[in-house]
Amino acid sequence: MEILLFVCLGLVAGTLGGLLGIGGSVIMIPALLFFIPNMTIHLAQAIAMSVNPAVAISSAAKHHKNRNVSWDVVWRVLPLSLLFISVAAWFSNSIEGAWLEFAFATFLIWVLWDQIACIIGISPHTTTSSRSSMLQYGATGGITGTIAGLLGIGGGLIQVPLLNRLCKLPIKRAIGTSSAIMFVTAILGATVKDVSLQNVDHSAFAAIKHAAQIIPGALVGGWIGAKLTNVLPSKSIRIVFAILVILAGYKLFASSIPVIF
Repeated sequence: MEILLFVCLGLVAGTLGGLLGIGGSVIMIPALLFFIPNMTIHLAQAIAMSVNPAVAISSAAKHHKNRNVSWDVVWRVLPLSLLFISVAAWFSNSIEGAWLEFAFATFLIWVLWDQIACIIGISPHTTTSSRSSMLQYGATGGITGTIAGLLGIGGGLIQVPLLNRLCKLPIKRAIGTSSAIMFVTAILGATVKDVSLQNVDHSAFAAIKHAAQIIPGALVGGWIGAKLTNVLPSKSIRIVFAILVILAGYKLFASSIPVIF
Protein backbone atom coordinates (compact mmCIF):
# COMPACT_ATOMS: atom_id res chain seq x y z
CA MET A 1 0.00 0.00 0.00
CA GLU A 2 2.83 2.41 0.85
CA ILE A 3 4.50 1.79 -2.53
CA LEU A 4 1.21 2.61 -4.26
CA LEU A 5 1.01 5.87 -2.32
CA PHE A 6 4.51 6.85 -3.43
CA VAL A 7 3.76 6.04 -7.08
CA CYS A 8 0.49 8.00 -6.99
CA LEU A 9 2.23 10.90 -5.25
CA GLY A 10 4.84 11.03 -8.01
CA LEU A 11 2.14 10.97 -10.67
CA VAL A 12 0.17 13.82 -9.07
CA ALA A 13 3.26 15.92 -8.32
CA GLY A 14 4.64 15.42 -11.82
CA THR A 15 1.34 16.22 -13.51
CA LEU A 16 0.77 19.43 -11.54
CA GLY A 17 4.39 20.39 -12.05
CA GLY A 18 4.06 19.91 -15.79
CA LEU A 19 0.78 21.82 -15.92
CA LEU A 20 1.76 24.75 -13.73
CA GLY A 21 5.53 24.91 -14.15
CA ILE A 22 6.17 24.42 -10.44
CA GLY A 23 8.56 22.23 -8.49
CA GLY A 24 7.29 18.92 -7.18
CA SER A 25 8.61 19.54 -3.66
CA VAL A 26 5.79 21.99 -2.94
CA ILE A 27 3.39 19.09 -3.43
CA MET A 28 5.54 16.18 -2.28
CA ILE A 29 6.63 17.41 1.15
CA PRO A 30 3.14 18.21 2.55
CA ALA A 31 1.71 15.03 0.99
CA LEU A 32 4.46 12.87 2.50
CA LEU A 33 3.84 14.39 5.93
CA PHE A 34 0.08 13.92 5.78
CA PHE A 35 -0.28 10.52 4.12
CA ILE A 36 2.81 8.47 5.05
CA PRO A 37 2.84 7.13 8.65
CA ASN A 38 5.77 8.19 10.86
CA MET A 39 7.12 10.55 8.20
CA THR A 40 9.23 13.45 9.52
CA ILE A 41 9.91 16.78 7.86
CA HIS A 42 13.63 15.95 7.57
CA LEU A 43 13.02 12.67 5.74
CA ALA A 44 10.28 14.24 3.56
CA GLN A 45 12.71 16.97 2.49
CA ALA A 46 15.42 14.41 1.69
CA ILE A 47 13.01 12.35 -0.41
CA ALA A 48 11.78 15.41 -2.32
CA MET A 49 15.32 16.65 -2.93
CA SER A 50 16.32 13.19 -4.21
CA VAL A 51 13.45 13.28 -6.71
CA ASN A 52 14.24 16.80 -7.96
CA PRO A 53 17.24 15.92 -10.21
CA ALA A 54 15.19 13.38 -12.18
CA VAL A 55 12.39 15.90 -12.69
CA ALA A 56 14.75 18.77 -13.52
CA ILE A 57 16.74 16.93 -16.20
CA SER A 58 13.78 16.47 -18.54
CA SER A 59 12.76 20.10 -18.13
CA ALA A 60 16.32 21.36 -18.67
CA ALA A 61 16.75 19.23 -21.80
CA LYS A 62 13.50 20.53 -23.27
CA HIS A 63 14.39 24.17 -22.59
CA HIS A 64 17.92 23.68 -23.99
CA LYS A 65 16.43 22.25 -27.18
CA ASN A 66 14.18 25.31 -27.44
CA ARG A 67 17.19 27.59 -26.85
CA ASN A 68 15.71 29.02 -23.67
CA VAL A 69 18.80 28.40 -21.51
CA SER A 70 21.24 31.27 -21.03
CA TRP A 71 24.38 29.26 -20.28
CA ASP A 72 26.54 32.28 -19.47
CA VAL A 73 24.09 33.14 -16.67
CA VAL A 74 24.06 29.51 -15.52
CA TRP A 75 27.84 29.54 -14.97
CA ARG A 76 27.68 32.87 -13.13
CA VAL A 77 24.84 31.90 -10.79
CA LEU A 78 25.87 28.29 -10.18
CA PRO A 79 28.96 28.66 -7.90
CA LEU A 80 27.27 30.45 -5.01
CA SER A 81 24.08 28.46 -5.53
CA LEU A 82 26.04 25.21 -5.06
CA LEU A 83 27.83 26.55 -2.00
CA PHE A 84 24.73 27.86 -0.27
CA ILE A 85 22.49 24.87 -1.00
CA SER A 86 25.17 22.56 0.43
CA VAL A 87 25.56 24.55 3.64
CA ALA A 88 21.81 25.08 4.05
CA ALA A 89 20.94 21.42 3.36
CA TRP A 90 23.46 20.24 5.96
CA PHE A 91 22.35 22.87 8.49
CA SER A 92 18.66 22.07 7.99
CA ASN A 93 19.05 18.67 9.65
CA SER A 94 20.12 20.41 12.87
CA ILE A 95 16.94 22.51 12.96
CA GLU A 96 13.99 21.27 14.98
CA GLY A 97 11.27 19.76 12.80
CA ALA A 98 8.57 22.14 14.02
CA TRP A 99 10.60 25.15 12.87
CA LEU A 100 11.12 23.61 9.43
CA GLU A 101 7.38 22.93 9.13
CA PHE A 102 6.68 26.53 10.14
CA ALA A 103 9.21 27.81 7.58
CA PHE A 104 7.71 25.65 4.85
CA ALA A 105 4.20 26.84 5.70
CA THR A 106 5.45 30.43 5.47
CA PHE A 107 6.98 29.66 2.08
CA LEU A 108 3.58 28.36 0.94
CA ILE A 109 2.23 31.89 1.45
CA TRP A 110 4.60 32.99 -1.33
CA VAL A 111 3.46 30.06 -3.48
CA LEU A 112 -0.17 31.07 -2.89
CA TRP A 113 0.55 34.66 -3.90
CA ASP A 114 2.34 33.48 -7.04
CA GLN A 115 -0.68 31.38 -8.06
CA ILE A 116 -3.18 34.15 -7.26
CA ALA A 117 -1.13 36.60 -9.34
CA CYS A 118 -1.34 34.20 -12.29
CA ILE A 119 -5.08 33.65 -11.78
CA ILE A 120 -6.00 37.34 -11.74
CA GLY A 121 -3.54 38.24 -14.47
CA ILE A 122 -0.96 40.12 -12.43
CA SER A 123 2.57 39.35 -13.55
CA PRO A 124 5.05 39.47 -10.64
CA HIS A 125 7.91 39.42 -13.11
CA THR A 126 9.50 42.47 -14.69
CA THR A 127 12.70 42.98 -16.60
CA THR A 128 14.78 45.73 -18.12
CA SER A 129 17.41 45.79 -20.83
CA SER A 130 20.33 46.77 -18.58
CA ARG A 131 23.07 44.28 -17.83
CA SER A 132 23.51 42.63 -14.47
CA SER A 133 26.57 42.69 -12.25
CA MET A 134 28.31 39.73 -10.64
CA LEU A 135 26.78 40.88 -7.34
CA GLN A 136 23.29 40.34 -8.79
CA TYR A 137 24.22 36.91 -10.13
CA GLY A 138 25.73 36.01 -6.77
CA ALA A 139 22.66 37.23 -4.89
CA THR A 140 20.44 35.12 -7.12
CA GLY A 141 22.51 32.00 -6.45
CA GLY A 142 22.92 32.66 -2.74
CA ILE A 143 19.26 33.39 -2.01
CA THR A 144 17.97 30.49 -4.09
CA GLY A 145 20.52 28.03 -2.72
CA THR A 146 19.80 28.98 0.88
CA ILE A 147 16.02 28.67 0.58
CA ALA A 148 16.22 25.47 -1.47
CA GLY A 149 18.60 23.82 0.99
CA LEU A 150 16.68 24.82 4.10
CA LEU A 151 13.22 23.91 2.79
CA GLY A 152 14.10 20.91 0.61
CA ILE A 153 12.74 22.42 -2.61
CA GLY A 154 14.06 22.85 -6.14
CA GLY A 155 13.88 26.61 -5.78
CA GLY A 156 12.32 27.51 -9.13
CA LEU A 157 9.52 29.56 -7.58
CA ILE A 158 12.20 31.81 -6.06
CA GLN A 159 14.88 31.57 -8.72
CA VAL A 160 12.76 32.41 -11.78
CA PRO A 161 11.68 35.86 -10.43
CA LEU A 162 15.27 36.57 -9.35
CA LEU A 163 16.69 35.61 -12.76
CA ASN A 164 14.05 37.82 -14.36
CA ARG A 165 14.42 40.83 -12.08
CA LEU A 166 18.07 40.78 -11.00
CA CYS A 167 19.68 39.03 -13.97
CA LYS A 168 17.47 40.77 -16.56
CA LEU A 169 16.42 37.59 -18.40
CA PRO A 170 13.12 37.47 -20.31
CA ILE A 171 10.69 35.23 -18.46
CA LYS A 172 10.97 32.25 -20.84
CA ARG A 173 14.75 32.28 -20.66
CA ALA A 174 14.55 32.73 -16.89
CA ILE A 175 12.46 29.56 -16.63
CA GLY A 176 14.79 27.61 -18.90
CA THR A 177 17.94 28.87 -17.20
CA SER A 178 16.48 28.07 -13.79
CA SER A 179 15.78 24.48 -14.82
CA ALA A 180 19.41 24.03 -15.95
CA ILE A 181 20.75 25.47 -12.69
CA MET A 182 18.38 23.36 -10.60
CA PHE A 183 19.47 20.11 -12.22
CA VAL A 184 23.04 20.66 -10.96
CA THR A 185 22.17 22.14 -7.57
CA ALA A 186 19.52 19.47 -6.93
CA ILE A 187 22.08 16.69 -7.28
CA LEU A 188 24.49 18.26 -4.78
CA GLY A 189 21.72 19.41 -2.42
CA ALA A 190 20.15 15.94 -2.35
CA THR A 191 23.52 14.30 -1.73
CA VAL A 192 24.34 16.57 1.21
CA LYS A 193 20.84 16.25 2.66
CA ASP A 194 20.85 12.46 2.39
CA VAL A 195 24.33 12.04 3.88
CA SER A 196 23.54 14.33 6.83
CA LEU A 197 20.28 12.49 7.65
CA GLN A 198 22.24 10.48 10.18
CA ASN A 199 22.18 13.60 12.35
CA VAL A 200 18.40 13.13 12.82
CA ASP A 201 18.37 9.32 13.08
CA HIS A 202 17.41 8.63 9.47
CA SER A 203 19.34 6.84 6.75
CA ALA A 204 20.20 8.00 3.26
CA PHE A 205 19.02 4.61 2.02
CA ALA A 206 15.47 5.30 3.23
CA ALA A 207 15.33 8.61 1.35
CA ILE A 208 16.78 7.15 -1.85
CA LYS A 209 14.49 4.09 -1.69
CA HIS A 210 11.35 6.18 -1.37
CA ALA A 211 12.57 8.66 -4.01
CA ALA A 212 13.08 5.76 -6.44
CA GLN A 213 9.42 4.81 -5.89
CA ILE A 214 8.26 8.36 -6.64
CA ILE A 215 10.46 9.14 -9.66
CA PRO A 216 8.71 6.89 -12.26
CA GLY A 217 5.30 8.41 -11.47
CA ALA A 218 6.80 11.92 -11.46
CA LEU A 219 8.36 11.45 -14.89
CA VAL A 220 5.14 10.05 -16.35
CA GLY A 221 3.13 12.80 -14.64
CA GLY A 222 5.44 15.50 -15.99
CA TRP A 223 4.90 14.18 -19.53
CA ILE A 224 1.12 14.07 -18.99
CA GLY A 225 1.09 17.57 -17.51
CA ALA A 226 3.05 18.98 -20.45
CA LYS A 227 0.60 17.36 -22.86
CA LEU A 228 -2.42 18.72 -20.97
CA THR A 229 -1.09 22.27 -20.75
CA ASN A 230 -2.97 23.38 -23.87
CA VAL A 231 -6.05 21.26 -23.13
CA LEU A 232 -7.17 22.05 -19.59
CA PRO A 233 -8.11 25.59 -18.42
CA SER A 234 -5.06 26.82 -16.53
CA LYS A 235 -7.03 29.17 -14.27
CA SER A 236 -9.23 26.34 -12.97
CA ILE A 237 -6.16 24.19 -12.31
CA ARG A 238 -4.43 27.03 -10.46
CA ILE A 239 -7.53 27.63 -8.33
CA VAL A 240 -7.59 23.97 -7.30
CA PHE A 241 -3.85 24.07 -6.60
CA ALA A 242 -4.24 27.28 -4.57
CA ILE A 243 -6.88 25.57 -2.42
CA LEU A 244 -4.51 22.64 -1.83
CA VAL A 245 -1.74 25.09 -0.87
CA ILE A 246 -4.07 26.79 1.63
CA LEU A 247 -4.98 23.45 3.21
CA ALA A 248 -1.34 22.34 3.36
CA GLY A 249 -0.25 25.66 4.87
CA TYR A 250 -3.02 25.52 7.46
CA LYS A 251 -2.11 21.99 8.54
CA LEU A 252 1.60 22.81 8.75
CA PHE A 253 0.96 25.96 10.77
CA ALA A 254 -1.46 24.05 13.02
CA SER A 255 1.09 21.34 13.77
CA SER A 256 4.14 23.59 14.17
CA ILE A 257 2.90 26.69 15.99
CA PRO A 258 1.80 24.91 19.22
CA VAL A 259 5.24 23.26 19.45
CA ILE A 260 7.19 26.46 18.78
CA PHE A 261 5.14 28.81 20.92
